[in-house]
Amino acid sequence: MFEIVIDTGGTFTDAVLMDKERKISTAKFPTNPSDPSESIMGSIGLLAEQRKLTAEEVLADTTALVIGTTLSTNAILEKKGAKCCLIHTKGFRDIPELGSKVWQRDIYNLRLPPPDYLIPRQLRFGVEERMQYDGKVITPLNKNDVLKAVKKAKEHGVEVPIVCFLHSYINPSHEEQAAQIIKKEYPDVVLSSHILRRWMEYDRLSTTEIAGYVKPVTARFLRALAKRMKDASFKGTSLLITCAGGVASPDVIMDNPSLLIGSGPAAGPLLGQFLGKLAGFENVIVLDMGGTSSDLSMLPDLTITTTTQMKIGEYKNASETVDVACIGAGGGSIARLDERGMLYVGPESAGADPGPACYGKGGKVPTVTDADVVLGYIPADYFLGGAILLDKRLAEKVIEEKVARPLGIATVEAAHAIASLVEENMSNEIFLVAVRKGLDPRGFSLVVGGGAGPVHALAVAARLGIKQVYIPRQAAVFCAFGASLADYRYILNRFLYSRDDQLDLNAVKKLFKSLEEEGRAILKRQGVPAQDMKLIRGAEMRYFGQLNDVNVALEATKDGEPFTEATLKELIAKFHEQHRALFGWSDPSLPTVLATLKLQAIGVRPPLGLEKKPAGPKDPSAALKRKRPVYFKELGGFVQAPCYNADLLHHGHVIMGPAIVEETKTTIVVPQGAELFVDPYENYIVRR
Repeated sequence: MFEIVIDTGGTFTDAVLMDKERKISTAKFPTNPSDPSESIMGSIGLLAEQRKLTAEEVLADTTALVIGTTLSTNAILEKKGAKCCLIHTKGFRDIPELGSKVWQRDIYNLRLPPPDYLIPRQLRFGVEERMQYDGKVITPLNKNDVLKAVKKAKEHGVEVPIVCFLHSYINPSHEEQAAQIIKKEYPDVVLSSHILRRWMEYDRLSTTEIAGYVKPVTARFLRALAKRMKDASFKGTSLLITCAGGVASPDVIMDNPSLLIGSGPAAGPLLGQFLGKLAGFENVIVLDMGGTSSDLSMLPDLTITTTTQMKIGEYKNASETVDVACIGAGGGSIARLDERGMLYVGPESAGADPGPACYGKGGKVPTVTDADVVLGYIPADYFLGGAILLDKRLAEKVIEEKVARPLGIATVEAAHAIASLVEENMSNEIFLVAVRKGLDPRGFSLVVGGGAGPVHALAVAARLGIKQVYIPRQAAVFCAFGASLADYRYILNRFLYSRDDQLDLNAVKKLFKSLEEEGRAILKRQGVPAQDMKLIRGAEMRYFGQLNDVNVALEATKDGEPFTEATLKELIAKFHEQHRALFGWSDPSLPTVLATLKLQAIGVRPPLGLEKKPAGPKDPSAALKRKRPVYFKELGGFVQAPCYNADLLHHGHVIMGPAIVEETKTTIVVPQGAELFVDPYENYIVRR
């Protein structure tokens, strides 16, 4: 019996297979952006080869297939989504313009060009209706206006209509009435009250626009994948990774496609948290450096934080998302000189096709991977275990032509400048993320993933003053491995906005009861048995007079446990505690506001366990593979560095830098002054 987890990135599709004994196989397959399902099948084929089986035999014995995809995110970034219209409360046509002005960071720049709106103004149709802030109907829905809007949508060739009425977060009845009319022509109508129950009008509208915009492309992908899986004898459960760091069934995803936006990177912090606990770390920074970008997250006290401020291109996704920052720094990041002769690396990427010049697929621009090959960090004869032979001469040629010659420096110096600059970019981003959260990166350990991560991790750690780096054996398939830890997870909201001293406790009880019924129904729909359901109550809270909320969560509730006065006091006490942790102060004498009630509905999946291995000798000489030239500037240039075969390294082995560990799917660069130790789980702890 197998479980397969797949993460389709911009350059490679990563796959992890686990059997019932929890033995793990991993694979990387080039991503086909035009047909991700082809890359998924290709990666499954590689996993099957390792088990000496066919893809059909593996899938026939697979109980669960978990997939993370960048397809929906890319549809927004590349403007390849559906043609949508907006059906809105009459008089509120310009919410996209007004909201985006606040959302843009440079709000005082009068020369800033206007955003490219997902729904242009001529495709926004107002209808007469009005709901009051408390859910009371002021003006009934004008059904004739809805019919006229549908007619206009048909005339303009609209694929997906979106409905967003004022105050529908508190009372969705008008949106639901409009949907009954619209569905006669458009079965796939998207309602803001079904996507996001939040009171910020622009947040709700923008997130709903995103959901509608990617719905057709998501549906096509899921249909194509289902057909491929059926043809390949798969009869198990298909699940998708969500932006909340959980998994959901395809039908739940189609109800709210915005859950797929930013879903892949959300699995990285899950693995960072898991590995941090294994290693006994208190605070963890997770850095996942892939082929196209680097994803980073801060886990103080090993706590995964979430945000409702995700930016996708020019648009805001206010769905609750694992807080992951992304920077255009990956193995495929392109190095270039600007008109002043200044060197830049990223954010543009060479992707998988043509990819870096050393791939020999026609790449004409230098990338980070090309620099790593020239410096000897990546072995040209052992990339992906020798599956792809890299051409060092092509890498040297593009770096010499595009960087070294214009700057008047040697090719190897140019390569080192490229590698150093991408490390500086990542270090700066980590520092800025930490400072914005009031955190000091020197008090954290660095957990590293991605094919390119272990190559540059120690240099990044040195720049930040971080003493410990943890690299799992599965670093090259980091997010895919992390997704194997994901439970079913759905986050539900209900608007409240009431001071604690004016709170109607019975109203809160009713709202939580409604949330819990909805949460259980969603989990049950996905086949989660009652004994595996876990419900966590919480709220978004603030001090009265503040503008921003703080997320507060309680312990999981027991089945049927009521919300009482004691529960409310516990929630308020947690808020004061959380506020002090975030901002350095709290004042229990001040009134608090419960702005939004929240419920996490979790379906617990089988836990992941890693086998502990007995300690062996410290001497790693039995794993020594060869010595070859590797560039270390602090040692004056190229040195004959010992290179170790990762397959022969076991618990207890200690390697002193300078050295290279050649994994099948990545390379660990151990600089002078660093010590690598193989821990009981045969992962790597590197200390400076």
